[in-house]
Parts: sequence; C-alpha cells; structure tokens
Amino acid sequence: MSVKKYSLSVVVQCVLVTCLYSQQMPQISHYMFNPQMYNPASVGFSNSILASGIHRQQWYGMEGAPQTTIISIDAPLRIIKSGVGLNITNDQIGWFNNTYIQLAYNYQLPFLNGTLGMGIQAGMNNFGLKLTDIRPPETPNDIVLQNKDDASRFLFDVSLGLFYQVLNQYEIGISLGHLNAPRSPDLHYQQARCLNLSGNYHFTLDLFPKIDFVPSTLIKTDFSSTQIDLSLVGVYDKQYWAGISCRLGEVVLMGGLFIKQMQVGLAYDLATNWMFKSSKIGGSFEIFARYAFNLSVDRIPKSYKNSRYL
Repeated sequence: MSVKKYSLSVVVQCVLVTCLYSQQMPQISHYMFNPQMYNPASVGFSNSILASGIHRQQWYGMEGAPQTTIISIDAPLRIIKSGVGLNITNDQIGWFNNTYIQLAYNYQLPFLNGTLGMGIQAGMNNFGLKLTDIRPPETPNDIVLQNKDDASRFLFDVSLGLFYQVLNQYEIGISLGHLNAPRSPDLHYQQARCLNLSGNYHFTLDLFPKIDFVPSTLIKTDFSSTQIDLSLVGVYDKQYWAGISCRLGEVVLMGGLFIKQMQVGLAYDLATNWMFKSSKIGGSFEIFARYAFNLSVDRIPKSYKNSRYL
C-alpha cells in the first residue's frame, strides 16, 4: 500500500470516526415501520407477533462505510396488558463494530382515546475496535499501535420510552436511549445519551379513497447534534406502498408491497451535499422485510388500517 493511498484511507476513516460520534444510533430510512428500534414502549401494540429485518449499506463505494443489520421481534401479552420485544443490531463503521442485543418490555393502559405504553429496554453492547486494520505497512513498528490487537468490550445499556397510539389515527413517542451512557475508559469510548421524538398521522383524501397517507417524523439528538427525518408514505389498496423522506444532506426514495402477512421494501438515499455529489461515492441502499404471525388468542377482533400492522 502506497503512502498516498494509506493517507487517503486515513482521511476516509477519520470522516467515519466523526460519523461514529455524530451517528451513534444507526441511521435507518424505514424507521416508520420499526419504531421498537428506537423506542421500547412501542412493542406489542399489534395483534400479531411481528418479525422484521433491515439491512443498510450506506455511501456505496466508500471503503469502511457504515453497514447496519437489524433483526427485531415483538409480541403482545394481552393477559397482562403488556408487550415484549427483542432487538439484535450490528452496526459497522470503519474500524468500529457495535453489536447490540436488547430486550424490551412495556406496560399498556387506556389513556384518553387511545393506549399509552410505558417501556424499558436493557441489554448488552459489544463494542469492538479493529486496531490491526490501522497499522500502516510502511511503519510496522509504530510505537502508538505496537503490540495492539483487536479489542472489544461488553457494555450494559438501558433505555426508557413512552408511546401513545390512537388506533388508525396517529402515534407519538418519546424515548431516552443509552440512559446510563455506557463507557469503556481504556478504549476511550462512551455511548452518548440520545433523545428520540417520533410521530405519524393517518388520513385519506376523497380524491384518492384507496390511498392511506401516512406522514411521519423522527427527531434524534444526542444534545450536541440533531437529525430530523420527515417522511410521507402512501399505501394503495393495502397492497402497495411508496414514499419519500428527507433529512439534512439526503433525499430518500422508497417503495414496496404487501404479500398477505409479509411486507417488503427497498429504499435508496440520494446524497445532496457537495462533498458526495462531487465524488464517486454512491448513495445508500436499504432493504426491509417483515412478517406478521397472527395470534388467534385475541378474541376481540380489531380492524387495522395502520400500515405497520397490515
């Protein structure tokens, strides 16, 4: 590897390190279909066991660019007015690799015209640092990296949330992620606390009676930087869906379909800032799939128009 090529690699990795601290929570475009990944209070609100998977390749063509895979399962426990969920997340950014295994629980109670969920999530975060990948071959005896191997640490993580739903009308949520700010002093790493605000609203127009429109938003902040996602999804005849989202520096096009109890989707994030437009780095690709296992134990039938539960 030439010094010039290695220097370029270092610059790219420094950008990715900056992303790690400004994007400690994985960036997902299909956030409106899987709220449990950022709010534990949202689990168990359907009449089904929901199993979903998301894979995201960010900034296609950049070496070491973020890659995220999320597997989520949640289910209602009607007998105790609760819900439970499991999140498994792997998030890779450059030299860093985070794997989360988290269990969520919420308690649901009637409130005004809807249902209020109060949730807690706890689990482990395996934080990994690939030190062997940052040794330049031209200086194998670098005193900073000498005798350093790949390192990883298990960190305990806790999150809290509130989630309110008026069925087939709207949902709002607030959560505080990484409440205990898990840290590894020897690796100089600390997970920043993150406040998440979310909401969506369902409506139809007389001009398009078969289309259910769902505007939604997700606001994330670690109290030093803030990111806002604004989205609009349209579901046609409970079979096909398409949407558009925007956030600072990116526009997202997405679409998919419902196949009986399965939903699939594809999203492409198009970068709009000058740095990416002037480079050969591509946009971000994301695939999403979810399957709903119906529970026959619920004796009171409910009519769901919400695209999360179709």
